[in-house]
Amino acid sequence: MNQIKVYALNLLKVTTILLLSFGFAHSEYPNTSIGVIDLNLILTDSKAAKSAAEQIEAIAKNIEDEIKKSDDEIIEKQNELIESQSIMAPEAFEIKRQEYEKEVQNYNKQRQEKLLSIDKLLADSRNKVLDTLKPILEEISNEKGITILLEKNIILLNAEKMDITEDALKQLNEVLPKLEVSEQ
Repeated sequence: MNQIKVYALNLLKVTTILLLSFGFAHSEYPNTSIGVIDLNLILTDSKAAKSAAEQIEAIAKNIEDEIKKSDDEIIEKQNELIESQSIMAPEAFEIKRQEYEKEVQNYNKQRQEKLLSIDKLLADSRNKVLDTLKPILEEISNEKGITILLEKNIILLNAEKMDITEDALKQLNEVLPKLEVSEQ
């Protein structure tokens, strides 16, 4: 009978220690509350993103027109070079051909830079929206007690009340109703 009392007492001690240690370990971590945000929706439907997209589209159209005009000029110079081959001395033609090839290389480099500038404008405008959105998300998370915020596109299923997209979008539209995009 004494052995049962000793066993029961030891079991009580172990249980008490486990409960206390769980309580201390548990108190180190905050209560977890998860929120969900649809960044794709914000990056396409916010007023700032829409205004930036319109401006970038206009810039892209201008760049496209410039490239088309330059393409036509390069083709015209190529045709002139081909026509002049029959009337020029071979040495003179070779010099003209090399000049034309250098011009084409420079043109291709400038063309690529212009096309990359559109991608840079898109990335810059996206980053400006996200930079403005970050403090808004922090504020909403603090108000709602959210400790973890997840992107909606990685979530399979969530409760609607976890989604803070509309609140964030509304505040973002108030803080950043328009985004100026400039070609640099």
